Amino acid sequence: MQYIRKITFIKDERAQAGIGTLIIFIAMVLVAAVAAAVLIQTSGVLQQKAQETGQQTIQEVSSNIEIVGIVGHRVSATANDFETINITVKPMAGSGPIDLYQMVIAIQNETKRIESIKYIPDTQAASQTSTQFYVVELRDDDDSLNASTTTTTVINAGDLINIVLKPGTEMDFPTREPVRIEIKPEHGAAVIKDLITPPSYSVERNVVLFP
Repeated sequence: MQYIRKITFIKDERAQAGIGTLIIFIAMVLVAAVAAAVLIQTSGVLQQKAQETGQQTIQEVSSNIEIVGIVGHRVSATANDFETINITVKPMAGSGPIDLYQMVIAIQNETKRIESIKYIPDTQAASQTSTQFYVVELRDDDDSLNASTTTTTVINAGDLINIVLKPGTEMDFPTREPVRIEIKPEHGAAVIKDLITPPSYSVERNVVLFP
């Protein structure tokens, strides 16, 4: 007598669930990888923007011009006004190029203020007014400045120039008089120099106002 063996197949759903979990895990890893890549790229862009903003902020708030000396020139030994004022300046260490054509200067005493004094080529010095200045090159090793033009007007680190103002008879400078000179470059903080004229000019026609 033959026996018929009954074979029963057991349906195991655990393997199917494991494959589903693996698929979900792989999907999560891929999503996390994409998110990480986006975050890294975004952080890099933000860091670059922050550095650029920081550099611009430093450039805007820091002064990049140093006043070395100021001398007033009187037309006579008895005059109370300065025909011209020479301001010797140089770029500060670490400063970038300074465009003199974009620079604006102001000068004032207790009774008068002359502002918006702007650059002119030295070829126009003979017709200079109180609202104009020209420069004299004292040191310019890289030839970044040509004082006779309005196109090559940049000074760099190591350069030294005289800025020539002409207040003339429009502004008196009696002895013991407060004087303020403001130099405003295109970038960076304005340079402000407060002075007091000497107690006596004696017979000197060239009067040292600073240092």
